[in-house]
Amino acid sequence: MVNLYSRNFYQLAAARLQPAGLVAQWLPLPTQNDEDSRSLVRSFIDVFPHATLWTTEFHEMLLIGSLQPLQLDVPRIRQRLSQAAVAETLAEVGVASPEALLATWVTDRAGLERYAGDALPVTDDQPRIEYAPWVRPREITRVLPALLALRSAPPLHGATPAFASAVHDQWRSLALFYSLSLHAYNGNRQAWAREARELARSDGGNPYYRWFLGAGADR
Repeated sequence: MVNLYSRNFYQLAAARLQPAGLVAQWLPLPTQNDEDSRSLVRSFIDVFPHATLWTTEFHEMLLIGSLQPLQLDVPRIRQRLSQAAVAETLAEVGVASPEALLATWVTDRAGLERYAGDALPVTDDQPRIEYAPWVRPREITRVLPALLALRSAPPLHGATPAFASAVHDQWRSLALFYSLSLHAYNGNRQAWAREARELARSDGGNPYYRWFLGAGADR
């Protein structure tokens, strides 16, 4: 499986992309140490000149790469989410609006460069994560905050100030969700319960939050 994260694999993928094509790569967070996550990111951005990071779930994120710039065109995104099949699928995982979708943006290539730093890439002849040290206990409590610290406002095109504000509100809910989940990993039950109640009050209808937190989170 390591070969699917190598720079060589991404080079093959890039060679087959259509001009407006995208590569989406799952980035698991708790399965390797922070320094190895940096190598995974390095492999990706070594190939794709335009790269972004998005949240998808507490334990993972999504890298999006392309050979051409990716524009976050709000009218076009609204149009796509007006399609019933798209809207229903995203709503099932708690993404019920264009604002909620764009709130999952984390950072652009500049942020990913800062995170990767001087990490060496994973390559077919140097599959370094295959022989990396065992994952440290609760490593996600180091990796996730480091990635979330990169967060910047998404570069929206065609957005009104009200729309941008709504995206920020959705991000605040996501940030609260990540905060309380980290409290759970660190064994801070009181902080977890307090923030879980706060999230249930502010966004209690979100099916993903309700699934993750359980039915008793709002009590």
